[in-house]
Amino acid sequence: MINPWLSAIKKSSFDDKLAALFFLFTTISISFFMLSGEVTRNFFYITTYIAVIYFVYITFKKDKKVHFYVFSWIVLLLGVSKVLWVALTTNEQYPLIAHHYQISGKRLILAAFILYAIEHNLHRWKISTVTVRTGIAIMTLLFMIISVMHIAVYLKTGERIRINSDAPTSGAYTFTIFSLLVMYSLKFHGLKHYRLFCLVIMTMTFGVLAATETRSAAILFTFISVCSVLYDFAKSSHTSKMIYGFAIAGLIISALLSGHPYYNKIVTRIDNLQNEVASYDAGDRNTSVGARFSMWRAGIDAFEHHPFGQSADSRNALATTFINQHEGGNPEALRNLPFHLHNDIIDTLSLQGIFGGIIIVLFFAVLLLYPFKLVPKGYEFLLLSVPVIYFSQGDSQFYNRETPYFVVLIVGYLLMLRMKTPAVSEKK
Repeated sequence: MINPWLSAIKKSSFDDKLAALFFLFTTISISFFMLSGEVTRNFFYITTYIAVIYFVYITFKKDKKVHFYVFSWIVLLLGVSKVLWVALTTNEQYPLIAHHYQISGKRLILAAFILYAIEHNLHRWKISTVTVRTGIAIMTLLFMIISVMHIAVYLKTGERIRINSDAPTSGAYTFTIFSLLVMYSLKFHGLKHYRLFCLVIMTMTFGVLAATETRSAAILFTFISVCSVLYDFAKSSHTSKMIYGFAIAGLIISALLSGHPYYNKIVTRIDNLQNEVASYDAGDRNTSVGARFSMWRAGIDAFEHHPFGQSADSRNALATTFINQHEGGNPEALRNLPFHLHNDIIDTLSLQGIFGGIIIVLFFAVLLLYPFKLVPKGYEFLLLSVPVIYFSQGDSQFYNRETPYFVVLIVGYLLMLRMKTPAVSEKK
């Protein structure tokens, strides 16, 4: 299998070799994201260097002009806005916030060049089926390794796991997106008989999300899983329905009979959601949900004081005063202030002002809507845009140094899947 593949690569054009390189490096970077930050960043930076050189070549020698591609330009604008905010503000008391914004901004700028190359060649590059399936195999293997490792740690310690991130929630968000990406890849580009593999991946994902005890990720993944299983079940043949039905029933029964002690913590946390909201209304605000409400209100108040932006020092001083005066000095909210406000739009507005807020909202709108204009029936992009936008309303993913370029790499990966050439057996 390897020799014919290498032979095919040797005979392919330069553009096709470059496409294969972009696809495999992007896939490896995505796959190692929750296992080794060093591997992920190395492959990301190598790809960005190639993309920058390619940009210079096509701009100044080949096309002699700069093209406007929506995805790449909105990512570039988002990155530049973060770097500019760091350059224009002084953050002596909260340098960590400025550091995160600076790193994430620079990586977004570099990632924009990757998207530029991909969008520029959307209808030129061709990627062989073998190359695509090789990438999917790497991704699936890494998913299995990451899942088994973290489930084993949770079973041994009983403590919330952090999947190569600074918080359990951040790891849960990226793992949810990664799982959806693997299942989509297996179903539409990897295996003809994909259902058993997808059920295994789905089950392992539930296990990992339960180990992170992250409610929002577990709720969203459950909703998407139920909808996809019902849709796939309805579209399958009678024989497949019987096998599929028994497999699902077996998994559910096994989980109910033996998994309750394992899932008990996250189920309890989900049940407490309504209680935490009610507690906030009653004046008990020192909860996970209550802290978010307090920070959101404080962030909006800080934005109203400085609608065109301010430093983290100024924002946090105003937010601290507001929380002490109007939120009963919520300890959990005050503890999180040195990091972010647990909402990407409010956090951006409170620091970068109205212009920064407009840019992040535009980015979300492009991520959600533009794929349907760029490619025919781009439904697969919803597997990225819906979780990203949903999680960004209860947390700050684009404050993080790592998550922003991970999201952009997945956009590039999904676009490159559209470049797959059919295998001989797929041709009619």
